[in-house]
Amino acid sequence: MTKFNNGKDIILYDITLTFLRDFEAQQLKKGNSKNTIGMYMRAIRSIYNSAIKEDQFVPIKNPFDHYRTPSMARTKKKAVAKVKIMDLKKLEYEQESPLWHAKNHALIMFYCRGLNFIDLVKLKVKNIEGDRLLYGRSKTGDPFSVRITESLGNILEFYLKGKQPEDYLLPTNYDGSTKHFQKYKSLRRRMNERLKIIAKDAGIEGEFTTYYIRHSWATIAKFMGISTEVISEGLGHNYLRTTGIYLKSFTNHVLDDANELVIS
Repeated sequence: MTKFNNGKDIILYDITLTFLRDFEAQQLKKGNSKNTIGMYMRAIRSIYNSAIKEDQFVPIKNPFDHYRTPSMARTKKKAVAKVKIMDLKKLEYEQESPLWHAKNHALIMFYCRGLNFIDLVKLKVKNIEGDRLLYGRSKTGDPFSVRITESLGNILEFYLKGKQPEDYLLPTNYDGSTKHFQKYKSLRRRMNERLKIIAKDAGIEGEFTTYYIRHSWATIAKFMGISTEVISEGLGHNYLRTTGIYLKSFTNHVLDDANELVIS
């Protein structure tokens, strides 16, 4: 929005209905999808309304009372079949080479119910307690607990050698700070570049990125008959936005059983 405003700061009184519509038109012209614009607008609306609730701002007229945020459109499925994930698992690369690490990272994400890449690179040795991997999801802060299966344990064993509790688990470490966010973006870009090579070697057609791994876990689970509620809970979704129905919480036992069905 600052770029849209010619690099100048924006005061809340500047955000009018016309301003929002012009911003939306500019985003469409740039080629951004309605989903992306809707995400931007919901974030702006949240900041705007928070300022009102915290008595930091009294609007003359709230533009969001009249502005309609672009609705979310169904996006193309971004999933890989289970058989292709198994083909990926069979790939052999030189130990400790970039592709070897990238393959391990992809499998860790898959084995951990579609773990987000940002949460993967923030993991520390202390996040492992007994037979469980415990961490807080970066996006929501919600605590996660994943049982370490045999397949996952075999990969983690290499990365745990000679490390202390405060050490990062993986060489692709990120402290989660905004100061080092550019480092994270570089890590993610390199990971996705290597995933392209790995996908080709595994016979995976089309695009294959860190996000596709997460989506693949969910889609495979769906095809295997696991309920949408369990899948949503497993991914860390607190509710189904499309239906507005809040999900019932499941115990780790239920989530672990669902995860083993998917990754076995």
